[in-house]
Amino acid sequence: MSTNAPQRLVDRPWFNKLCILLVAALWGYSFVTMKGMVTQMPVFYLLAVRNTIAAAAMGLMLRGRLRALRDRRTLLVGLGMGLTGFGAYATQTVGLTMTTPGKSAFLTGCYCVMVPFLAWLFGQGRPRVRHVVAAVVCVCGIGLVAADGGLPLNTGDVLTLIDGIFYGLQFVLMAGWGQDLDSWVVTGTEFAVMACCSAAVSAVVDAGYVPPAPTLTDIGTILFLALGCSCFCFALLNRAMTRVNPAEGSLLSSLEAPFGVLSSVLVYHEQVTPRLVFGFALIFVATLVSELGEELLDRLRTVTGHGAEASS
Repeated sequence: MSTNAPQRLVDRPWFNKLCILLVAALWGYSFVTMKGMVTQMPVFYLLAVRNTIAAAAMGLMLRGRLRALRDRRTLLVGLGMGLTGFGAYATQTVGLTMTTPGKSAFLTGCYCVMVPFLAWLFGQGRPRVRHVVAAVVCVCGIGLVAADGGLPLNTGDVLTLIDGIFYGLQFVLMAGWGQDLDSWVVTGTEFAVMACCSAAVSAVVDAGYVPPAPTLTDIGTILFLALGCSCFCFALLNRAMTRVNPAEGSLLSSLEAPFGVLSSVLVYHEQVTPRLVFGFALIFVATLVSELGEELLDRLRTVTGHGAEASS
């Protein structure tokens, strides 16, 4: 009689893959949601409200673990993550006011290609050949996306590419200095710093803005962004990624960009031309090559090897 306990549903790989897919879908849809919100209220006021709610929720969840903030390195890494996170959210959201949700989703995804080069700048190893190939393919994709609306890139597209640099810096920061820290406490600190930065900037650039009485739709949207796309998605993704193959998890997570385009077409009625689709496809391929290049090559060699053995 087997003594092995049956695996719980929440620990099964297929269930956790569905969780990662759900996160990608929610984050993809959030581009359309944010596009709608920035037409109703100032960018930094929106970010201040969203990040304050997220920080408060994280504080409640982590109240028993916040003593880790006494560790100076945890505090410094959290501060760095918050500053780069604010830079990413600010440039992405301001850029979103000047570009489409679909373009924003794919151009944001370029951070995956930037990470190896940013890590190199911070002394964390030289990029490999696949990273250089991915960068070239990505630049070609960006060129097609830009050419679809007429060169050069518009201001919104440029800001969205800059937000990718900030997101890439977050990965470099955690990889270099935060691996052995409590990631949840770091994330909670990050949201708190982002909330403070957003509120401070809003107080200056949005001076005189008097928010109208929020509707139920506005409240639901803000809660979706703050609790759903921030707290819930971070919690779900961090847990699910520990229970699936890393390559498969990264692939599913990268579907955020296609989900963003799909949501933009269905909800925002974005017009997608063949040139734009091809540009999106190149950026997506560049992301796969940068993140999964060696894994894909290993699987190809395995398939080729099996084929050779079968024919011999």
